[in-house]
Amino acid sequence: MAEHLIGDLPEGWRAVSLAEIGELTAGTATPATSEEGTVAVAKPKNLVRGRIAGPPDLIDEDEARRLDRYRLVEGDIVCVRTGGLGRHALMTREQHGWVCGTGLIRVRLREEVDHHYLNHYLSHPAVLDWLTRNSVRSPIPSISTTVLGTLPVALPPPEAQRAIGHALHTLSEKIEAHERIAETTTALRDTLLPLLISGTVIAPGKEG
Repeated sequence: MAEHLIGDLPEGWRAVSLAEIGELTAGTATPATSEEGTVAVAKPKNLVRGRIAGPPDLIDEDEARRLDRYRLVEGDIVCVRTGGLGRHALMTREQHGWVCGTGLIRVRLREEVDHHYLNHYLSHPAVLDWLTRNSVRSPIPSISTTVLGTLPVALPPPEAQRAIGHALHTLSEKIEAHERIAETTTALRDTLLPLLISGTVIAPGKEG
């Protein structure tokens, strides 16, 4: 077994750097969000537990064409480079064509690496600790594309990558579904609370 950032690697696993398997590009500054905009911009505020969430800022098509080299495609992974280091998100079909905004680093895989596996690998506690130790010490922590490119990555054989990525992605989808149920239920409770307590709506009686 080979020793690695995350511990001893099983036989057949490879130890590589992030830069060996992906092209890293820092995001770009974009104009303020536009009411007439049609192209979304990914920003740190949109990265939540490995996925994109919340309404994105928008820019117009002309501005997006000027920033074409910063466009995102399905399978790209974006990582925060300033502020809340360790946050990252996988781009899905819904985010294809978005622009990679300032404060982010885009990782575009060069070889057949399972993007679900890598996205979850970036959440490993040892990886988060590595990011903290290798960030620039300042009031607002940051990390450069060059330094992030040296991140050690434990790479299983392709079949194992797909199995691990699928298992973790399935669990993440279940978590997201339960979160949506909780949000809907909370909104329903908050709506009913003043109505029930004021007597405007009568609660059904408890049986038994």
